[in-house]
Amino acid sequence: MKKYSCLSIVTALGFSSLAIAGDPLNCSPNASTSFQDYLNRAYTVSNDNLGNMTLTSQCTNLTDQQVLGNLSACGAVMNPINGLGLNPMDQLLYGLMPTDSRGIGTHLEMTFPFPAPGKPGDIMKADPVDVYRIGNDGGYENIGTIQPPAETSTSGDIEQVVPIVHSAATFNEAGDYFVLAYRTNYESSANVMAGTGEVDYQAPQIVIGQVSHADLTAAAGGNIATVWSDVDDSSDPVCAAVVNEFRNQTNAFSACVVNDYIANGNHDQAVDNCLASSGIMNKGIHDFAVSPVNNHFYAYDSQTYPDRDVLIDVDPTTMTAACTEFSDVGNNTGRLTSLMFSQQNKLVALFADESNGIWIDVTAGGTYGDFNLIAQPVTPFPHGDGSSLPFNIINKSLKGATLTDLIFKNGFEDFIFANGFESDGPPPPICPAF
Repeated sequence: MKKYSCLSIVTALGFSSLAIAGDPLNCSPNASTSFQDYLNRAYTVSNDNLGNMTLTSQCTNLTDQQVLGNLSACGAVMNPINGLGLNPMDQLLYGLMPTDSRGIGTHLEMTFPFPAPGKPGDIMKADPVDVYRIGNDGGYENIGTIQPPAETSTSGDIEQVVPIVHSAATFNEAGDYFVLAYRTNYESSANVMAGTGEVDYQAPQIVIGQVSHADLTAAAGGNIATVWSDVDDSSDPVCAAVVNEFRNQTNAFSACVVNDYIANGNHDQAVDNCLASSGIMNKGIHDFAVSPVNNHFYAYDSQTYPDRDVLIDVDPTTMTAACTEFSDVGNNTGRLTSLMFSQQNKLVALFADESNGIWIDVTAGGTYGDFNLIAQPVTPFPHGDGSSLPFNIINKSLKGATLTDLIFKNGFEDFIFANGFESDGPPPPICPAF
């Protein structure tokens, strides 16, 4: 069985062709490297053309942007880290790295040559992602791997692939880590005599995976336990329409790749050519976030449609999605790179191609979906991703704990005192409540 890298439904949800040699596993950030000034802060990992990763911090209102340094203290990594989130329990960053060097999320497995006669069958395979823990000193370590969700049964010639979206991850107040995948059925066919082939996808279903705080912090290699739940994204007509449009564009891209490969015999070239001509990488969901108020999952699709954006709201109790469209003629909002909540439950969105961000009102008593421009400039990161810690963990997550208990329980006393924080309580946050 010869193995080829190829694109699938998840290609629109995070991609990088950058690869760097080396992958150290023994540079462990610990409690002394936790992020102390964390309230209302967003953290971003950006990647330049050479593959260097820069860790940046800024307030969720986009003020006080600071470059914390390059993630190079532990040596170079294989691929860019994405899906970044700050754990509210240990104040360390966690991120996802695709194990595929192209950052695609799937690969193609089939017997050469292609097209094969009739039905090539189950040829699309989802790839795992590696999980990294990051400290504020630039230290990081690979703590384990998240495997794709299990495939469900299909019938006839229908197959299934469930790739993980390595750019999308978030935390809740309890320190549980959430990741995103797409459950997608497909059918492959080919005609050797005619020299044609096809991989035809059906509408994708969103799948959300939960890694408990206990399993995440105890991870030290191997597979990390993840509980996956399917989201009903078809019963709401707006949700159904956007996933169907994403399916259509993915199938157009798939046809481009297959036809280019048949004509030229180079799968990498076929992928690169079709990426350049299709713009497929801008489509779909790039990030999601958990509300600190109602625990709903919120995702945002800014470019699947040319004239509107879609806000996706998933109820964690029913796992049912409800979608709302907003006019965006000409895709002026740009390609989403990060979605996060501020302390006051404002859904903040940062875009790769813009120098400003927006916050979206998702409160029950507000103007749902109201867009509000954040005037502060922000450096655009074409391959960046970030997350914030919008929760006050002293008052909400650790009920009954005093300030002293919190500081010493987590082993932060040396770090705090070494930085001149010898007062009765921790330093006030630099970032305003936003």
